[in-house]
Amino acid sequence: MRVMPGIRRRFWRAQTREMEIVRAGSGKIRSIAKLQLVGIPLLKTVAASHGEKGDKIDLSRDAPVDSMIAAPKEWCPNPSSTSCLRVRGDSMAPTICDGYILAVDSSQTDRGELNGKIVIVWNNDSGLTVSRFRRYDHTETLQPENPRYEAITLGHRKSKWQIVAKVLWWIGRAP
Repeated sequence: MRVMPGIRRRFWRAQTREMEIVRAGSGKIRSIAKLQLVGIPLLKTVAASHGEKGDKIDLSRDAPVDSMIAAPKEWCPNPSSTSCLRVRGDSMAPTICDGYILAVDSSQTDRGELNGKIVIVWNNDSGLTVSRFRRYDHTETLQPENPRYEAITLGHRKSKWQIVAKVLWWIGRAP
């Protein structure tokens, strides 16, 4: 599998995951036949906020799976490229807090379509980092939501930041 990573990815995505549907809440629910859920792997991976160190792991290949999260199909435009990971740090607070779980799409990495979006970026020094991607003319930045942290300016060749995924949605426990 290490020799042929493309096959490994297909094999990992093709594995069937057993899921038991449990009804929660008291509201009316559509027929189970109409209900379409996607099983999303919750990876044993952490994306840090500014000033913290995230995992230095490839989201699409090397990340071990901790558990599964079920989400409506409409929330996952590319189910085979969607996974979940945890956040460490508070530079994205109050929008995204420490310990939240992010659902990310690793097929959405085109910088031209991500201006203003929250993304997962990677570099060798910081590992995985969550931030808001912004473009100003020819300058690209990673901007935290928390004003106590400074933005990171991305150079075209000097900084080796790579966008590895777009954040689709997040969940967290109430305080």
